[in-house]
Amino acid sequence: MFLPSTEAARHAWVPPETLDDVTDLSSRYGSRQRPRWFWPAIAAIGITLGIAFAAWVGFQKDPVTGRLWGYDVVSDTQVTVKLDVIRPDPIAVTCTVYSQAADHSIVGEKTVDIPPSNREKVRVPIEIETERRGVNGVLRTCVPAD
Repeated sequence: MFLPSTEAARHAWVPPETLDDVTDLSSRYGSRQRPRWFWPAIAAIGITLGIAFAAWVGFQKDPVTGRLWGYDVVSDTQVTVKLDVIRPDPIAVTCTVYSQAADHSIVGEKTVDIPPSNREKVRVPIEIETERRGVNGVLRTCVPAD
C-alpha cells in the first residue's frame, strides 16, 4: 500500500472551509475599466445617428426627376425613348438613355442636354441609333447640367 510522504501531504490541495480563503477576482485580475452600459450606449447613439442620416438623405427633394414614359423600336438600327423630366426650378438637365438587345447587351446609348423650361414637367423624345436591333429603352440618369 502506498502512503504519501508527510511533505507531500502537507502541500496537497484541501478545499477551503470558508470563503475567506478564496481570492477575490477583482484583486487578482483588476476591475473593469468601463461600466457595463458603456458599449450598449455607444451602439444606441450610433444607430440613432445612422437613422437620422438616412432620414435626412431620404427626405431631401431631388432637383430633377426623370421617368421613362415609353419606348418604341423603330427599326433594326433605331429606338425612340420618351422621357418625362420633372424639375421644380427651370434648370438645364442632362439625361442618359440606352437600348439593350435581346441578350441584355447595350447596343446604343445617348446623352442629351435638355434646356431650362418654365414648365415643371416636360416630355422629351430621344432617338437612339443602335448597332443592331434593340428590344427596349432604358433611362440611366437625369441630373442637373453642370
